[in-house]
Amino acid sequence: MNSNYSGTNAPFTTSPLDSKQITTRGPANADITLKEEKDVGKLILRGSLSDKKFITPIKKYLSEQFPAPPNVFFDDAKVRVVWLGPDEWLLLTNWDEIDTLTADLTKALSKTYFALVDVTDNSTIIELKGRQSLEILMKGCSLDLHPKVFQPGCSVQTDLGLANIILLKIAEGPVFQIVVRASFANYLWDWLLDAADEFKLRIET
Repeated sequence: MNSNYSGTNAPFTTSPLDSKQITTRGPANADITLKEEKDVGKLILRGSLSDKKFITPIKKYLSEQFPAPPNVFFDDAKVRVVWLGPDEWLLLTNWDEIDTLTADLTKALSKTYFALVDVTDNSTIIELKGRQSLEILMKGCSLDLHPKVFQPGCSVQTDLGLANIILLKIAEGPVFQIVVRASFANYLWDWLLDAADEFKLRIET
């Protein structure tokens, strides 16, 4: 499942990893590749699935796939919808689409109770990919991430090292995305570098 929300050239307001002054380095045939996914806007959406005035416009505006089953995400047009709880979802989109998405959803849901909060600067996303990616995650995550269990399209809230994260499996390869709070981003970046020390590592920007 490939994302449609990345690739914008719009400038990200801030990044918690800016102090790292990350530059591209490492071999092209690396076992592990790390990259911060900048320019991603993030919204938290909350509402009641028993409320037709909530679910009907959301299905119309976002997707008939809404709501996703627990611990699953789906992509639709320019939005990635990540299940966080029975009444809570994380919406990921291009940074320069965040205002439009907020305005459109607010208008669509104007006749019911809901919450929609821009949390773009609250976290960042680190992409982890390569044939040794699973081994890296297993060093700090106690969940069963075997490919037969944790497949593309799966998401979960868990701990990696000492950081609370949202982990998404984007594709086989494997390719993962890690959503981490800004306050833990530097710690987790260093943790991933240390965990990958025994492998050939590439950093991309």
